[in-house]
Formats: sequence, structure tokens, C-alpha cells
Amino acid sequence: MTIAPQRTMLPADRVVALGYCPDCYATGTVALVAPGTRRCRAHLVDQRLLVETTGTGQTRLAASAGGRRRPTYATGVQTPCVACATAGVDRQGLPRDGSGSDPLCIPCWRGRTDRQDTADRRRLVAALRGRLDVDEPAGCAACGEPDPVPTCWLCGYSWLAEVRADHDHLVTLEAAAVATRFAQLAETAEAQQRVDAMTAWIDRLTETLTAFDAGDSWGRPVWLLADLLARNAAARISRRGRRSALGMVCGVLAVDSDRRSGRRAMPGRAVTAELAGCGDSTRPVTDAWRRAEALGWCVRVEQGRRLSYAERCATGRSQARAVFDIVPLHHGDPAAQAAHIPAALDVLADLLDHARTLLAAAQEHVDALNARAGGWVDYHEQVRRQQMRRAVAATLDHARHQATNFRTPHTVSQAMSVYSSLSRGLLLSPPIASTPSVNGRPSRRKNGASRSSTRTEVDRTCAGPSPVQRPRSPQRHSDASLSRRARPEWSGWAYDLARAVQGRWVWLRRTSLPRVAATLGATLGPDWTAETLDTWVRHSRSRPLLSEPDSPLSYLRAVLEDALTGPAAPPHPARRHTEHRRALVTANAAAQAEHRDAVRANLNDREWTATRPGRRSPAAEAALAAIRANTSGHLRRTDRATLLGEGPASDCDWPEVAQPGSGLPAASRRP
Repeated sequence: MTIAPQRTMLPADRVVALGYCPDCYATGTVALVAPGTRRCRAHLVDQRLLVETTGTGQTRLAASAGGRRRPTYATGVQTPCVACATAGVDRQGLPRDGSGSDPLCIPCWRGRTDRQDTADRRRLVAALRGRLDVDEPAGCAACGEPDPVPTCWLCGYSWLAEVRADHDHLVTLEAAAVATRFAQLAETAEAQQRVDAMTAWIDRLTETLTAFDAGDSWGRPVWLLADLLARNAAARISRRGRRSALGMVCGVLAVDSDRRSGRRAMPGRAVTAELAGCGDSTRPVTDAWRRAEALGWCVRVEQGRRLSYAERCATGRSQARAVFDIVPLHHGDPAAQAAHIPAALDVLADLLDHARTLLAAAQEHVDALNARAGGWVDYHEQVRRQQMRRAVAATLDHARHQATNFRTPHTVSQAMSVYSSLSRGLLLSPPIASTPSVNGRPSRRKNGASRSSTRTEVDRTCAGPSPVQRPRSPQRHSDASLSRRARPEWSGWAYDLARAVQGRWVWLRRTSLPRVAATLGATLGPDWTAETLDTWVRHSRSRPLLSEPDSPLSYLRAVLEDALTGPAAPPHPARRHTEHRRALVTANAAAQAEHRDAVRANLNDREWTATRPGRRSPAAEAALAAIRANTSGHLRRTDRATLLGEGPASDCDWPEVAQPGSGLPAASRRP
């Protein structure tokens, strides 16, 4: 029921005394309240609930001070629990022991009753023992020990310890089984990652060989590897020795680089050793990289190093790989590159064959791990592996065949150009000039090549030319084998000395070992060691050695020249010092001979111009003989003296003598 608002509002106590709710009256609504309450049911509970956190960290809803959490009813006993109210808990209770006793809730009443019963039981037991005069044993009834013993079944609770030990053992076994399973999963995942990596490497090699066959730009690693082989062949001093790992290592470097620019090649030392078939040793990889840098085929733009802790956390690896940029192809010789294309194809085919072996081993390892874990190989995976093996085998056979039948472009006669134009991709044969004469005889055909034998008149017999088993080359080489180059005398000891010197002088480590050995072999002798050379260089030179010279090999020559051409003799015989002494002796002998010739010529001139008493000088006699030969008849003495330069005494240039009476000279007269 709603009433109209009055002009004057009754106080809240008056409204409560009349039996109405003051909160509803303040809003203009009249609502009766239950007897004994001051609010209606709607305003009995405080709606403003708060959130509070207990001491243990739990969050709960808390009512404001004075608010109740449950409504009060008109019937029943509405008495809060004394124990709960003391603890700040709003819970209803009942006077359990009659009127006037403390109202308790069920949990508090049960707890108090249980405690009272326990105390009564203890009091009764004590009274009974006192009446019977029974002494309570001080120790264990089974073992008699005052303190519990783990071995006693009564006081030590051995059955509980055994159960606890069994439980701990079971937990340990379960933890070991879980750890073993996780280790198997990690090993299987690592093996599968290796299979994926080898599959990607095989796909890259296959794409490279296929692109080279199709003439695509992604086949450029073949040309890059051919450029390296050409540079190495041009720089080699001797053709002897076993096959080097340079081709395989640099083949991995070329394929790993950018296929179009040859930059950012970073395969890693350990990975390269595995892919190149070097085994567990990374020394061949390091030597091959150093050799490639010495040949000018690649440039190391980033040096490998150990990462810091922050870098290891960010990248997930501990080492930073070295980065190489391969020199572009136009910096090399195109003819030499084309000549080494078959060798490059053979190297890439060997890499593909070795990668196929590594992939098969990795797949077998994964299958063994799966079988041990109770798994199996899926049928689709088996089909995919078989298809991949067939594709790799086809690519490998094609690369071998292409390397065997690859021929570099060369100049041929006009008749042979018809057969070679199709293999070079030309539909029509290009015009070629007529074949020149051979051995002074013109070709039998005016505009074509002669099919007759290229043998001389001595080789021709009545039986005719011998059958040709292979196409004849346009030029014929002599039957005499090419003379091999003799090995230098320092080849037996200079390489060991060069390795020792590179280990002592850090600035020589990036230089090619054969060049360092050739420089030391041409300068020193077999008795020298790295320690002796270092000591002698530092003793004979006043300036210290540079740490990073621009040209290490040139700087090494300058250091040896400065150390072995001084006045002091080295501790061991050195070829450069011997040559220097010989040069000094030769220069001194030449200087002495020149001085002797000069003195002798001076003496001859003096004798030639000297005048003897009563006789003319040889020069005057020679001049008079020349005058007589050129003048006919007899000459007068004055004329002969004039011609010979022997004029009279009056003709001499004597100074003018002042005569008496001539006065002072003109320069000393006063104006």
C-alpha cells in the first residue's frame, strides 16, 4: 500500500515503534515488519557486500558491520552462537543445556562434547588405576625401549615404514619411467630433426643439379665450384699427392650460399665436415676454408665466435658460425671455369651420394627408436622414402652422365661444326672460315675440311691409313710425353718449417702453406727451426713484428731480407745470407777492378802527356805525325811550332808592366 508523502516526516524510532520499516517509510512506501525486528525482509540483509582477504590469502565476501548474512524468521530461536560470534562468524545456535545456557551451533557443541567426554574418560581411567594400584609400563611392551625403535613392530611402526618405503620405491620407478619416456621422445625428435635436415640438404643438391641441366640461375653453385677448381689448378705447384677435401668442402659452401649472388654461406664447421665426408675431424674443413681464402675465391665477412649468455638464450645455440661471401663469377676466367665443369659435377654427385648414405642411416636410427618405443613406420612414409630414393638415384646418374659427356666449346673446322652446333643449342651452323693449310699443303677441298689422314709423307704406306677408333683432333700432339717438373730441393723440409712458423706467427696463418714453404725454402736452409728463426729475427731487427700486415707473404719476404742481409752471420747456413755475401764480394771485386782501371788510365794519360828532356811527349809526336800526314812538303819551324802549340816566348800572355813616366793607373786617379 502506498501513501501520499506528508509534509512532516516521522522520526525513525517512531516508525519502528508503530511496527513499520523506516527504510521503506523514507522512500514513501509503508511495509510492516515482523515482531521483534526493526526492518522488513527486503532491508533485513545489507546488500552492500564487500570483498576481504583472509590471513591465508583466500578471498571471500564480507558483510558490513552490523549486517546479517541470512534473514530472520518470525518463528524459531534466533540466537547467534557464542563461540562463532567470538571468532567473528555469523552463525545461529541453540542453548543445548536448557534455558540460560550458552547457545552453540552444532560444530561447536560437538567439539565441546567430545572434549568433555575425553577428559571424563581420562579422569575415570586415572581413578581406576589408582584404585587397582597398577603401574603403567614406562617403555614399549614389545621391545621395552623407552623411545620408539624403527626395527620394533609395535613402537617403530615397521609396517608403516615398509609401506612408506614401498610407496617411495614405486614413486621412484614411476619417475624413472617418465624420465626414460621423455628421453626417448627427445632422442626421437632429435633424430627426426636430423632426417628433416638431411632431406632438405638432398633436395637442395637435387635442385642445384636439375637447375644446371635446365640452364636456370639456381644452378650457379656448379659454376662457382668450377671457378674454385680452376683457381686451385692454376695455383698448384706439383701434381702429386692424394685427393684433397677442398672440392667437397667448398662444394658444401657453394651450395649453402645464396644461389644467385653467392653470399652469406654459413654451413658450420662440424656440419661441413659431416656433409663432406671428413669424419669427426674438422681440420680438413679449416684448411680448405683457409685455402679458398688464399686463392681469392671467398671472403670471410664474419668470424665464428662463442656467444654470450644473453645471445645463447635468444638464439638457442652456443656458437656463432663464420659467414663467407663467394667472389662473383665475372672475376675469374670463363674458359678455365668451363674446363672444370665436369670436375664440379663429379664433386656435387659425390656430395649427393654421401648425403643419400647419411639420410639412410638417419632413417634407420629413427625407425629403431620408434620400434623400441612400440611404434612403426607408416605405409605412406615408406612410399615417400622409396619415391625419394628413386628421384635421387635418377639425378645422381644424370649428373654422372653429364659430367662424363660434357665438352667445352672449342674451334673446329666448317665440316665438324655441323655436328657440334646441335649440342651447343644452335639450329644452324655458324659461318666459319676455310681450314688453313697443314704442313705447308693447302686443303684438298676448297671450302671444307679434308677427310684425309693427317700423317706426314713418311707415315704413308701402300697399305693405306690405319682405321680411326675415335674422332681425330684438329691438332696432333707429339708422341713424346711431357717432361715433368723436378721437385725443388726444399720440398722435404720446408713444409714442416712453414707449419711451425704459422703456429708461432699468427699473422701468417691465413696465408697459403705452399707459398710460405716456397718463401722459407728459397731463403733458409734445412737446419732452421721455428724457434731459431723467431729468435734471430727479433734479435737482428730493431723494430718489432707487425700483428696484422696487409700482405703477410710480402711482409715475410721483407722480414727475411732484413734479417739475413745484415753484417752479422745467422746461427745456421741460409741461402739468402750466402747470396748476400756473394753479392757483397762481387760488388767489392767490381769496385776494386774499377778503381784499378781508373788509376791505370790516369797513369797512362800522365805518361802520354809527360815531356821528357830533349824529346817530345808521345802526344806531341802523335800530333806532328798527323800534321805530316795531312800536309805536303816541308814546314817552317814557326809554322810547326804554331801547329804543335809551341809558339815563341813573345806570344805568351804576360801582364803589362808600368813604364817610368806614365803616371798612376787610371782607376786610382782623383777626379
